[in-house]
Amino acid sequence: MKIRTMRLLSREGVSNVVKNKLMSLASIGTVVIALLLLGLVLLVAINVKSNMDQMRKELEVLVFLNIDINDLDREAIKAYIREREAAGEVASWKYESKEDAYRNLQASFSDPALLKGMTSDQMAESFSIRLANPEDGAHFIEPLSQMPGIQPEPDGINYPQQTLERITGFADILNTVTLALMGIMLVISVFIISNTIRLTVFARRKEIEIMRHVGALDSFIRMPFFVEGIVIGILSAAAAFLLTWRGYGWTHDTLNLMLADLGFGMFILVPFEPVGMRIVLLYFIIGMAIGGIGSLISVRKHLNV
Repeated sequence: MKIRTMRLLSREGVSNVVKNKLMSLASIGTVVIALLLLGLVLLVAINVKSNMDQMRKELEVLVFLNIDINDLDREAIKAYIREREAAGEVASWKYESKEDAYRNLQASFSDPALLKGMTSDQMAESFSIRLANPEDGAHFIEPLSQMPGIQPEPDGINYPQQTLERITGFADILNTVTLALMGIMLVISVFIISNTIRLTVFARRKEIEIMRHVGALDSFIRMPFFVEGIVIGILSAAAAFLLTWRGYGWTHDTLNLMLADLGFGMFILVPFEPVGMRIVLLYFIIGMAIGGIGSLISVRKHLNV
């Protein structure tokens, strides 16, 4: 097909969107709803994954030392942690002395009489260690557990391995469910938009039949409808993105404030800006795909004359 012919048919496709205002609005509305549902599923998945990743990062390896540990064993443990930190395996760590442990214990009790007779000498020193990759817990702990000066199992080294496994398992399930839902919704969206555009095609079936009888190629007939579907997809994507942007902005501020008031400040919605580019690309790609494929499916029946 010549470039001049493609330009002509493309202009006709754009013009058809304006000429058939009612059907174009119905098609745009259908695609906008489909994109908003896809966006909702994606944003929920992004926020859940973000909060789970934050929970994973906050998991700590707690190492409790013997009450009578000597300086040599303590420094050996510190040297191991620093070595792992230099290798990038440890993200951060904190040492708690006997005095710090005693002060923290005092702060946790409202009645000082409950600690009568206790002194800082009875407290155990400890290390709180956050790993760069929580999955490396076993690799990090195994050599550490063999070092002298650490309390015997199960009190010496604590790491919430079960919590990590549950978070990881839930993340895998979430990814699978998200992909499945998006796939199902894409199929449904194409089906709905094809039926909606089919009404437009049906209203112009005589025109298609005449063009078919005078020898017009299938590609020549399809082109304006395909362009029409693409334009509808682009307009729908723009409208859906604006609605998502404004709606998510309001939800982000309102829900984060509500969670903070309820004492769940550790769970927050991510800002829209970091994910906005992914959303807009998704909307335009899927919007144009839905519009273009829906148009081609709709016109196919009327080419068989």
